Amino acid sequence: MALNYQILLKQNLQDLNPLFIGEAECPAGLLELADARSCSVLYYLRDGRGSVRIKGVTYPVQKGEFFLVPVGELAEITAAEDSSWTFQWIGFNGTLAYDFLQLPPVFSLPKEITAQLYDLRKPYQNIGTRVASDLLLIHSVLSKPKPDRTNHVQRVIDHILSSYMFKISVTELADEMGIHACHLSRQFTKKMGCSIQKYLLTVRVANAKNYLNQGYSVKETALLCGFGDTSNFSKLFKKETGLAPTPWKENIKLPEDVRQMLSLTETGLQYE
Repeated sequence: MALNYQILLKQNLQDLNPLFIGEAECPAGLLELADARSCSVLYYLRDGRGSVRIKGVTYPVQKGEFFLVPVGELAEITAAEDSSWTFQWIGFNGTLAYDFLQLPPVFSLPKEITAQLYDLRKPYQNIGTRVASDLLLIHSVLSKPKPDRTNHVQRVIDHILSSYMFKISVTELADEMGIHACHLSRQFTKKMGCSIQKYLLTVRVANAKNYLNQGYSVKETALLCGFGDTSNFSKLFKKETGLAPTPWKENIKLPEDVRQMLSLTETGLQYE
C-alpha cells in the first residue's frame, strides 16, 4: 500500500473517541490485509473503486461509500484491477462505537454530508476536535429515522440537529426541498414560532453549553458549534444566556446555591 500518512489523535472523549486518522493511495489490483485492531476503523473511499472482504464475505465499494472494519476483525482491502483508489480511515472507540456495528458492511451518506467531512489533504489546526465532530455527525445521520420528505419543517429541524456545527443555508435547504426559501421560512416560523436562524442559534448555544460543561475551551466550543469566530460566538452566547462563555465556565464550578442565585438574577427575578 502506498501509505501517505497516519496521525495519532489524543481526544479522550467518552461517546465517540477518535484514536487516529490516515489516508492512502493504492494502485490498481493491490491487495492489502487490514490487521485486527483493538478499535473499529471506518474507511471512506474518496476516489476509485474496489472491494473489502470481512468475515468471509466480499463487498464491492465505490467512490463516496464507507465501510467499517469492526474491532478485532481482519479485512482484505483490494483495489479494482482497472482502477486505483484513494481512501481515508478513522480508528475510534467510545460508548457509541457499538452503534456503528449495526450498520450494513458498506453504506453511503448524502452528498451534502460527505462534502462537510474533514479532508486530510487540507490543513486544519485542531484535527482531533474536527474528526470527533465528523464521527458525531455520521452517527447522528445514520441513527435517526428517515424523515418525512413532505414535512419541510421537520426536515429543517433534522438537518439543524445533525449539522449545526457546519454552515447552514436556508436557500440551499429550500432548493433541496424544491420550494422557495421565503415559503420555507414562513412555514417554519408559523410552525415553530421562531425563524430558522433563531432556531439554529438556539441549538448551537444549547450544544455550546454542553461542551463548556465538559471542559472544552471557548475556542474549541466555538469551532464545534459552527460559529464563525470566537468573538462572534462570545457575543451571541452572552446575548442568549446573559453570560459570556468564560464566566459561564467559571459559573459551572461554583457551589449549587450560588449558581441558583446567579440564575435567578439573570432571569430578572429578585433573590432574597
